[in-house]
Order: sequence, then C-alpha cells, then structure tokens
Amino acid sequence: MRRITEAALLAGSAAVAGLGAALVDFGVSGQIGWTPVVFVVVYGCCLGGLAWAVRRWAPDASPLLLPPIALLVALGLVEIYRIDPAQGSLHLWWVVVGAVVAIGVLLMFRWGVGRLMAAGYPLAISGLSLIVVPFVSRLWRGFPEGEGGLWLSVGWGEGRLLIQPFGLGLALLAIGLAAIHSRWALDLLVSVRTGTWLPWGRHLLAMAVVWLVTLPLLSATGDITAWVTVALLSGCIAYLATGEHRVVWTTLGLVGVGVLMGLTSSRVRETVGVWLNPLSGDEAAEGLGESLLAWGSGNLSGSGLGMGDPDLIPQATSDWILASLGEELGLAGTVAVIALHALVVAVGIGVALGSRDLFHKVMAASVSALLGLMFLAGLGGLERLLPPTRMGLPFLAYGGFPMLTGWLMVGLLLRISDQERGRL
Repeated sequence: MRRITEAALLAGSAAVAGLGAALVDFGVSGQIGWTPVVFVVVYGCCLGGLAWAVRRWAPDASPLLLPPIALLVALGLVEIYRIDPAQGSLHLWWVVVGAVVAIGVLLMFRWGVGRLMAAGYPLAISGLSLIVVPFVSRLWRGFPEGEGGLWLSVGWGEGRLLIQPFGLGLALLAIGLAAIHSRWALDLLVSVRTGTWLPWGRHLLAMAVVWLVTLPLLSATGDITAWVTVALLSGCIAYLATGEHRVVWTTLGLVGVGVLMGLTSSRVRETVGVWLNPLSGDEAAEGLGESLLAWGSGNLSGSGLGMGDPDLIPQATSDWILASLGEELGLAGTVAVIALHALVVAVGIGVALGSRDLFHKVMAASVSALLGLMFLAGLGGLERLLPPTRMGLPFLAYGGFPMLTGWLMVGLLLRISDQERGRL
C-alpha cells in the first residue's frame, strides 16, 4: 500500500465520523446540526497531522496500521456521541490528545526504541502500580459503597471523577516486561557462548512476582477476566523472549491456582453467578443482561445509528460499548469491528516476525498480544464465553486512559516497523 492510498483511507475514516454523526442527529431529532462538520474537520486534521508525522519521522512504517485504527476510533466516536452528545464532544478531544501521544512517541524515539530496554524495571513497576491502585485506594478507604471493578474514584470536595488506569498499566507492564525478558534472554545467550552460568528461572520468577502482586486485585474486584489477562500477558511475554515450553505450563498453572484461590472471594463468586445467569434481575447482572438483549435486538443489519436504545445499558459508553455498537450496527457491523481489530493485531504480529532485533521482536509481539487479549476479553465477556469484565477497550471506549493506551501502542508499533523496514 502506498502512502497516498493510506491518506485516502484516513480521509475516509474522518468522513465516516462526520457521516455517522449526521445520521445520529437525523435519527434522534430529524435535523442535522454542526457537530458532524466539527467531527470531520477536527478528526480529519488530527489524522492529517498523524500522517504527516509518520512521513516525517517514520517514513518506512507499515501503511497497513493506521487505516483500521482510524476507522475503529471513528466508529467509537460516533457511538459515544449517539449515547451521550456531551461525552461524544469531549471524547473527540481525547482522540486528539491520543494522536498527539502517538506523534510524541514517534518524535521522542525517532532514533529507536532501544532506550526503553534500560527502563524495563521502572516501566514494569509503574504498570503494576496503575493496575493495583484502584484496589489499594478502596482498601485504604474501607471499600466505600458505589465503587467497584477496575475504576478509581478521584474526588475534589463533593465532586467525583471515575478513571480506569488499568489499560495504561497493562501497556506499561507489557513494555517493561518485554525489556526485562529480552535483556535476560540476551544475557543467557551470551552466558551459553562464554561458558558462564546464569539462572534461567528468573523468567519464571518475574511471572510469579506479577501473579503475586496482582492476585489481591482478583479478590477485591471479582474481575476474573481482567486478572487472567494480566497473568496471560506476563506468560506470553516470557514465552516470546525464551521460547521455552516450561513457561506455557507455568502460566497455565498460575492461572488455575489463582482462579481457585479467587473463588474463595464473595466478589468472584458474584461475578461467576452473573456469568451463569445474566438475566436473573439482580443489580449486579444488569449490565450484562441489558447488553445481551441489546445485541440480540440488533439482528443482521442493526437498528441503525440513532435508532437503538443504548441508553438502557449501564455505562454504555465505556464498559459495554461493544453491545451499543452491536445493537445499532448489527451482526454485520460487529463482524467488521472484529475484523478491524484482527487486522491491527495481524499487522503487529507481522512487524514482530519481520524484526531481526530480539527486543523489537518481543516488544511488537507483546503490544500486539495485549491488543488482542484486551479485545478478546471484552468480546468474550459480552458473549458469555468468558466472565464479564469492566476493562475499557482501546480505540472504542470513552475516556482518556483507553484512548491514550491505544495510541501509545500504535506509536510504538509504527516506530518499530519503521526501524526494521528501514534496515532492508
């Protein structure tokens, strides 16, 4: 794909955002306001600036990465605007901030991402801190009513702001663990050649540390799927760096033991009860139950933008954004969203396979695995293939952290792709 084709697809994504907002306005009120024009102009300038930055600082980056992401962001923006116009207008500026983050990554690491290898421990510790901070905050305040899941309540006076740092924590943890395991794998390779001895088991020790630090989160939040995502991510990165089958069996063992220990918690048992009986009428099952009904009412082609009832779904713009999209876009639209995510992950894996540097390979594969795991967790929880989760989906869900997380990973993939393709 040439850059001119990429630019045309990005312009098409901006047009989708504007057209979708126009359909929402017409479907809700029968009139079309100025919001669609604002969406096209602001989002178009945002994508144009990102495309310019790629040409300026990453000219050899894969042109297959930005178009599907731009379309996913456009669909999420339109659906959030349909559910809550005020949130939709604010979310547009979070999209701009996220794109600025991606541009900043390209600029900051224009000489390569190798510097991140020396920052593995601080990044991993920062990621773990963001993952467990909601639990620590509620533990400090005695688990106040009205707070739960992966959300962190930040208050000033009588006001309260809910944020979800879990996704950003996962991204930082993935980057940090990729750096740590890659360095250890290279050290082990050197030790084999020089005849010195280095303990191979420290890869397993790192997995055990992540498991031990995040295990209280499982009991405190009851979010089995989110915790399993953390454990699988840790094991996946260790396997990518070492290729040892022992890592796979150790990961499965840690996940199994963790789930069994978590079942002793009342919150975990409540999550399992919601999973098995989402239409029980309990308050805890309301989100999943309404989401299943909404998705089922979408049929093949959906009710149409602005014609559904996503306002009946609790937290429809964040936790259950896929259900809102499924109702108004139908099965066809949902399959398109799944295909776009699959394309992004496939491009990331292609970048990893084409990398000759071990750290680049592990980093690209780790970021791609994280994107895939987060989407599968959200989709599986909604389809009742997995216990329901409260993770915000990058590129789709409302809020700053999911958007910043997604664009941060995009910037890293673009930079690694440019570095490796530029060597050829």
